[in-house]
Amino acid sequence: MKKLYSFFATLLLASIITPAFAQLDCSDGRYYNRSYFTDFDTTENILFGSGPAVGNGQTQELRMCVFEPQGDQLAKRPLIVFTFGGSFVTGERTQVYAMCEEFVKMGYVVAATDYRVGFFFPNEVTTTQAVVRGMHDMKAAIRYFYKDAQTDNVFKIDTNYIIVGGVSAGAISAIHTAYLSENSEIPEYLYGDTAGMGGVEGHSGNPGYSSKVIGVINFSGTIGDTAWINAGDPAIVSLHDVGDQTVPIGTGPVAVGGFPTGLTAHGSNTITAKTDMLNIPNALKTYPGSGHVSYLQGTQQQWDEAVDYSKEFVADLVCGSLTPASVKEEENNVIGIFPNPSEGVVTLTFNNAAKKYFTGTVTDVMGRTVKTFSTNSEKVNIDCTDLTTGIYAVAVSNAVQRFSGKVIIK
Repeated sequence: MKKLYSFFATLLLASIITPAFAQLDCSDGRYYNRSYFTDFDTTENILFGSGPAVGNGQTQELRMCVFEPQGDQLAKRPLIVFTFGGSFVTGERTQVYAMCEEFVKMGYVVAATDYRVGFFFPNEVTTTQAVVRGMHDMKAAIRYFYKDAQTDNVFKIDTNYIIVGGVSAGAISAIHTAYLSENSEIPEYLYGDTAGMGGVEGHSGNPGYSSKVIGVINFSGTIGDTAWINAGDPAIVSLHDVGDQTVPIGTGPVAVGGFPTGLTAHGSNTITAKTDMLNIPNALKTYPGSGHVSYLQGTQQQWDEAVDYSKEFVADLVCGSLTPASVKEEENNVIGIFPNPSEGVVTLTFNNAAKKYFTGTVTDVMGRTVKTFSTNSEKVNIDCTDLTTGIYAVAVSNAVQRFSGKVIIK
């Protein structure tokens, strides 16, 4: 029976991590080498859409800068769409130009895009509307490239390989672009606005084309509801400060400019637990301290480490060699869970632990946190007698490490 299970498990994982389209040729180091190209060309102020501006409702044009590897001869190339942070209140696309320059030299076409920002009084509705605007504008940019690929083919994009990414609010836009894909998933308090806002796709531009992506680069973002993440959804690589007071790494309240909104958001730890549960390829790098996107604002070494970490994941994704993080962790034997299945108390042990103090969560299949715990040793017992039968994700982390696994409660 064990061999039969392993056979079907292998088929399942292969279906998850192997795309149905031809994989890219990465044999010469393209996408892994940060200096594969020495220079790049840019096309500024490309108009890709428009929408009602924040505050006055007047039409705001949406533009982008596209970075292309100089002298590139490939007929089809992967695309990364990046956008900036600023609490949906401020910011501009030039803020992510440095990151765009990193990835274009690896061989990607990269677009730095606008989205609508402006002052709003934060509450449950207005803050969600701001996120939806960011998502709509990013989807319009993606559709621009699908349209181009099917018409003029100016940018020679392989639309099988489109990745979205962003910093802070930009990461939130990218995450929702990837995972908020059904009109039925829109929160009930926005139902009355969906006709005017355009549902999950929006009215920002290039209607009739796809906005599908295969991956997300998440620099300190969140999602409104992890129930929007489903099996087969895009892969995600996340970087986040563990004590982030602006965008929580776990599940916590949302504030804009210090003003509470009444919303709860789910940060990189919770997103990773849900994608672990669904065997969606993912990776998470955490940083000690309470900064916000500290790894992109500190030393050159911190910048390089952040670029390298996200670069390796995205290169593995487009080159077809990505493995779900949960499988990697099981192979490395970094967490022990027993008994498993369990009818009550579950014991966790951590191998190769760098520090002893850990905090952790147990999450159900809907992404809801059902248990929280902490320990100052390399072993902890969790009382699960009150949990219903099912599969649960376990995530444990400290300032420098993150372990995860699954437990079956019967």
